[in-house]
Amino acid sequence: MKGTTNLEDQANKKRYLQIDITELDKRREQIEDMMDGLVAEQRGGQPSITLDALEKKLRKRHRPASAGQGKL
Repeated sequence: MKGTTNLEDQANKKRYLQIDITELDKRREQIEDMMDGLVAEQRGGQPSITLDALEKKLRKRHRPASAGQGKL
């Protein structure tokens, strides 16, 4: 993409994203999409959980002590 450069370390792994500031305002959405892709690529090997498991975890964490069952 014009205005961006991926820089690699000595092991040829992507380490840095250099963004031309003059292009940032013009292409903000494209740059954000590219950065999301880079983060997803980096997290590729991490374990994942189901949506149901996440919802249960969040309900348990945010349930007030005196409250009974409630919706998220």
